[in-house]
Amino acid sequence: MVTDARIIEAAEWVERLRDAGPAERRRFEVWREQPENAAAWSKVAVARNAAAALADAPGLLGLRHAAVARSLLHRPRRRWPAWAAVGSAVAATLAIVTFTSPLLNRPTSNPQASAPVFPIYRTEPGQRLVVALQDGSRLTLNTNSVVRVAYNAAERRLVLDRGQALFDVAKHQSRPFIVTVGDREVVAHGTQFDVRRGSNATQVALIEGKVSVVDKRHGDKPVMLAPDDILTASSSGIAIRHDPGSALALASWSEGRVEFTNAPLSTALAEMNRYLPHPMTAADDRAAGLRVSGAFRTGETEPFLAALKSGFPVKVQHQADGSIRISSHR
Repeated sequence: MVTDARIIEAAEWVERLRDAGPAERRRFEVWREQPENAAAWSKVAVARNAAAALADAPGLLGLRHAAVARSLLHRPRRRWPAWAAVGSAVAATLAIVTFTSPLLNRPTSNPQASAPVFPIYRTEPGQRLVVALQDGSRLTLNTNSVVRVAYNAAERRLVLDRGQALFDVAKHQSRPFIVTVGDREVVAHGTQFDVRRGSNATQVALIEGKVSVVDKRHGDKPVMLAPDDILTASSSGIAIRHDPGSALALASWSEGRVEFTNAPLSTALAEMNRYLPHPMTAADDRAAGLRVSGAFRTGETEPFLAALKSGFPVKVQHQADGSIRISSHR
């Protein structure tokens, strides 16, 4: 039987095969040997091919552009402290990888073509994307992120495969809103929250409303969060800190800013580098340990470097490959 779970798994293989090596491809072939998996893979392939064939149709381009425009025009403004406006304004770059049209769900003589299509939204480094979801919720992707939307009649499920996303969840809905991040699920209750999937940990920051975090692997009791709670889950366990205003500050990337409060320069550089084509690095431990506070535009190095040079005894060197080295004056 081809279930939604198998369709989701097939869609996961689509992403994994993009950069797969020989060993990963052999694992895929073993997975596809099961008849149910092969059927799910076939349905996903048919749907993706249909989407690719329609991707540049004028009508769909118009719908795509209109959807992006609506999501930007109706997005509520957040109030940020006056000191947060550091650096010049920069326009967000939008990128939609897979666009799913209602045309794909029309009855067809080919039963495989009527399979559910799960949209995949992707951003490249330095890009952000705002998506208006079908239930009225809003999804904002940060730099270098991938989210799959797998809504069905029973639930509103999204899968964060990589990166970071901000979720503005529509209220008064009968279906639960669930974000899957690896082995964990974040269940929302009409809320706004930020989720970041790192290589070693997952971070959930609750801005408003309520969410619960469930460990699917161990089946532990759900962890409930309150506004301004920041949960960090890793192999060593779960830690929660409560800091008024910190969750909103963490989500400032959605407005094109990153904020630091007494952060080591090494941490600030790692965050700034997420939006840059060429990295900035600290050349020595003394420079790496400098403490940085302030708000800066994502993707802009010069205002950040200017503030750094005005506040600390550092030397900035631009390398031939485009990277930047920051060293302390001895």
